[in-house]
Amino acid sequence: NIEPGDIFVAIKTEQNDGHNYVEAAFKAGAVAAIVDRKASLSLSASYRRRLITVGDPVKAVQKAAARYRKEMGILFTGITGSSGKTTTRTFISSVLRQGVKVGETHSNWNNHIGVPMSILKFSGDEWAGVIEMGANHTGEIHDLSLIVKPDIAVITNIGYAHVGLFGSIENTTKAKFEIADGLGRKGFLLLNGDDPRLVKEAKQRGIPSVFYGFSSCCSVRPENLAISPGGLSFELDGSCFTLRMPGRHFIYSALPAIFLGRRCGIPEKMIIRALAALKPVSMRGGIVKKKGISFIVDCYNANPSSMKSGLTYLSDISNPQSRAAVVGDMLELGVYSKRLHRELGKQIAGAEVKKLLAVGKFSSVVAEAAVKAGMPKSKVFTAEKAEDAVGIARKLLGTGDTVLLKGSRGVHLETIFEKF
Repeated sequence: NIEPGDIFVAIKTEQNDGHNYVEAAFKAGAVAAIVDRKASLSLSASYRRRLITVGDPVKAVQKAAARYRKEMGILFTGITGSSGKTTTRTFISSVLRQGVKVGETHSNWNNHIGVPMSILKFSGDEWAGVIEMGANHTGEIHDLSLIVKPDIAVITNIGYAHVGLFGSIENTTKAKFEIADGLGRKGFLLLNGDDPRLVKEAKQRGIPSVFYGFSSCCSVRPENLAISPGGLSFELDGSCFTLRMPGRHFIYSALPAIFLGRRCGIPEKMIIRALAALKPVSMRGGIVKKKGISFIVDCYNANPSSMKSGLTYLSDISNPQSRAAVVGDMLELGVYSKRLHRELGKQIAGAEVKKLLAVGKFSSVVAEAAVKAGMPKSKVFTAEKAEDAVGIARKLLGTGDTVLLKGSRGVHLETIFEKF
């Protein structure tokens, strides 16, 4: 993806080594390359003159991004959480763009490399930055927060996503709160007040916080929620907002966007218009019809809390007789995997789902739990891989069904929809 004028950063990973592509980058138009000074490179003299040698290319990029962020001196919002990060970031950016120029995370670049690279892509004349921060181990968000130095930090929720890597839900909570480590003197947290872990941790730490949600502790609290297959509406401080997405969990992305829009002086009518125009991010909850079946295509990723939200979404827009679920494994749950997949099976049965196709290593665990919780065995099927599930789905699903299609990225459930 090198374009003329770019600087190439040679990063070495377990799978590959960017130093192998330095010459190709120069030929594609790169004006310089940041490389490890210990790397052995066979290059012409003209190319060698364009090398920037450093002790660690990744740390060099991180330092450059931190300095650039400081020089810009603009309002930065950082976002983390177990799920909903990308959707929340998209909502906030879309609202702020109604009045100011916004820079944001590029694509899904939310790790120790992606965050600094995203910041370095800013043109320099933005008024606000919205940066998403992900992690799979403690300490990662701490480092990212020190780069981003957010003025406002949003934590969407705390769940079991990546708990196998963090070790426990308590460690996950601590890791997400690392986003506060880089907060400025006047900075504060913007938190989902319906998540008891977030409320408890924020109060224990004494960090200035604003809560959004339906709970009594929330100062940003919606009223008169109405849901239909075409979307949802709610009121906040006398204004009516609509979303074209019927999943009630999307409210938790809309509320921080409204709060930040108002704080930045975006006119109310423009906030309302921005939210009404939004569509779900690809593979993150959009409803797509195919062969007379309505698919909730939400298979970018999955964890226990987002699965629960997906089932609520399915229940809100369908009647029990048409309700079906095609679910994939929830990955990176470690020693909690069997228990949490067993709970998923119970939740599926409890949501009055009439047809179930479970896909992946833990498919039998989900299926057995669903049957034990009351689903007819004749309506429950399993497959080891998405490719194997295509034929089963074609026979199982029929015209008029509403189907939740949700699983972790590594299961590739989109294959079932694409080949259906």
